[in-house]
Amino acid sequence: MGDEEVFDDYTAFQKWDYKQLIYVGEYRKPWIIFRESFFRASEIIVKNLAAGRGIVDLEGPAAVFLFRHYLELALKALVMRGRFLERLDKNAAVETVKEVKRIHSLAELWQLVLADAKPKVDPKDWGNYDIAFVEKCIAEFDDRDKKGFAFRYQGEGGEHLDYSFEYLEMAMTHVYQILEGLITYLTEAHAQNEEWQEILESY
Repeated sequence: MGDEEVFDDYTAFQKWDYKQLIYVGEYRKPWIIFRESFFRASEIIVKNLAAGRGIVDLEGPAAVFLFRHYLELALKALVMRGRFLERLDKNAAVETVKEVKRIHSLAELWQLVLADAKPKVDPKDWGNYDIAFVEKCIAEFDDRDKKGFAFRYQGEGGEHLDYSFEYLEMAMTHVYQILEGLITYLTEAHAQNEEWQEILESY
């Protein structure tokens, strides 16, 4: 019986055989990047809402929450990429690298980015990115949702919010390009330092 046949005469009183939905694989999937997953899911919903498809007051809060969670994960990734470097041309000793605490404040995370990541980026390169735009985006999300609850739970303030999905569609892509660019920059610096160290040790 296909899905179409099941839902042709569907009622909630039907008795179904339950089938497993989530499987634990034998191998870890290191290629899965959760921040990317949250961004892409948000992007799909935001694009639809910006084009007038979907229901803003039903899907909107979820879309905004997914993007806010992307921001949180991207900032944490940027902090960690910075911590893996002692300076731009020298990697930190792995045992000295501390995990980011389980915090949800975007403003606090941005301060960690400025402390742990910005000093490892060449000032000219940092200045080439539209950092002011990212800071304003982070400040707005932090102002509207300091704890990450407003778009998730009833009664936490999300009921008072409206959104400009047409502008969000453009803004979130711009922020994504900047944050991912910086993450890639620091990741590649770490890889180059490692490669150079291996060359030095081979002599």
